[in-house]
Amino acid sequence: MKLNKKIFIVAGESSGDQHAAKYVNAHKQLDPNAEFYGIGQQELRASGVNIIFDSEDIAVVGIVEVISKYKNIRNALHKSYRFILENKPDLVVLVDYVEFNLKIAKFAKAHNIKVLFYVAPQVWAWREKRIKKIIDAVDHLAVVFPFEETIFKKYTNNVTYIGHPLAENNELVPTNLAYEDRTINLGIFPGSRHSEIKNNLHYMIDSFRQDRSRSLDDQGIRIFYANQSAKNTIESLLPNNWHSLLISGKNIGQIKNCKKVITASGTITLELAMMNICMVIMYRLSPLTYLLMKNLVKIKYIGLVNLIGGDRLGALPIVKEFIQPNYSDIVDTMVELQKIDLDSNYRLSIESGYQKIRDSLEPGASKKLAKLAINLMN
Repeated sequence: MKLNKKIFIVAGESSGDQHAAKYVNAHKQLDPNAEFYGIGQQELRASGVNIIFDSEDIAVVGIVEVISKYKNIRNALHKSYRFILENKPDLVVLVDYVEFNLKIAKFAKAHNIKVLFYVAPQVWAWREKRIKKIIDAVDHLAVVFPFEETIFKKYTNNVTYIGHPLAENNELVPTNLAYEDRTINLGIFPGSRHSEIKNNLHYMIDSFRQDRSRSLDDQGIRIFYANQSAKNTIESLLPNNWHSLLISGKNIGQIKNCKKVITASGTITLELAMMNICMVIMYRLSPLTYLLMKNLVKIKYIGLVNLIGGDRLGALPIVKEFIQPNYSDIVDTMVELQKIDLDSNYRLSIESGYQKIRDSLEPGASKKLAKLAINLMN
């Protein structure tokens, strides 16, 4: 009998890396002897996971963008397969990053290794008929929204709603700074992956009114980066005199000092809602990827903050979204940012929507996931 359980974990995105690290820490509290190996970024590494491949090298979104990273993705897959074959882990834990992780799930299952999928694939945004492929590839699904459990329960009993990992972060609470006392006039969050930063950054910058007689620093403009790779990408796209505007996206105090933000879609929209920061969502894909995905995605909104309120997906959108923005959208974004600045009642209406989101997210996800993982291995 093996005394030390061996777990292989994969997180492809910056947000997934953070969620995965919280789970690892919770698991170690229940089983200090567990050994963790995997694919991830700095948060997983800091939690003591032996990283066999850095997922910053494969973090992309979109069909066209995946092709450009194909060599790295293939390398990461082959390293994963080799590790699974040579080390026979007791469990594989996969966090989001669906297309890549489902390949690993199928490989692990084919070699009789249990698979736990955390932050389930967003089939509700694509096609529910994909669910059968997903449930055939994994042993259990851990979902973070109640409606996801309802969807998956139609097809399998091997699904558990465990709450949302953001709800256990004690820093993600509403800012206590009054709007007029915040010194960052506008925060820009262009995303964590090279492709989305490249697609989003300049459109976001074009979407606020610049006073040419004053420096951007004096105007209170700041650009937040998700990790070191994202910082390097942003710096490569901006002139040197803009580099001083960059701030780590892990600096919660500085985020709470923002009056308003322009942000890419993703987990960041929920984080901002939990901190009561008014936002405009702007997201741009490569033209070909957008055309391909436009016919696949079946929901009206893409920001989680606009999807999870109400009694059905997208029933109660809270903030404005500009997807694949054109010149008119850039002008509308300027108008929206000005409205947030000048209309306190409008800000209150956004914050009221945020409160409903905060009330809907249950804490305890990491510990519940750890218990699920331990049960699967017994």
